[in-house]
Amino acid sequence: MALLLSDAFFPGFGSVRLHRRRDPFAALFGNSPLAESSKVAFKDGVLSIGFPTSAFKPEELEVNVVGDNLVVEAKHSSESESGSIERLFVQKVRLPEDVDFDSIQGTTDVQGNLSVTARAKKPAAIEGKRTIPIGIAPTNSKDEK
Repeated sequence: MALLLSDAFFPGFGSVRLHRRRDPFAALFGNSPLAESSKVAFKDGVLSIGFPTSAFKPEELEVNVVGDNLVVEAKHSSESESGSIERLFVQKVRLPEDVDFDSIQGTTDVQGNLSVTARAKKPAAIEGKRTIPIGIAPTNSKDEK
């Protein structure tokens, strides 16, 4: 038995190797635009989502909230003598429950990429102070005697 489990037959058997777990989709989508389709960050109570929409003009972009989902759509079409070009971008992102839907805003940067930001809801204790009255139960004079 000792001969079968020796380093001569199984060189890595006796040593423990720690390695990082590979992303199973890195080989498929590693350098494609699909891997970087949206960048999400949550910092200081602000959710920020970036979309690669540099191929579209700001007037070709449409941002909607449908239920608890943020839907970004962009459509570009142009025609020339040699033919027509049509580009379509649609991305749907589920928003967390603690996002204030009234605070959602969208802006484009100089390159034309869209950034959508939303603030987190304030906890009920911070939104407004509410004093709870404390009552005193009446004492029964018969029980005291």
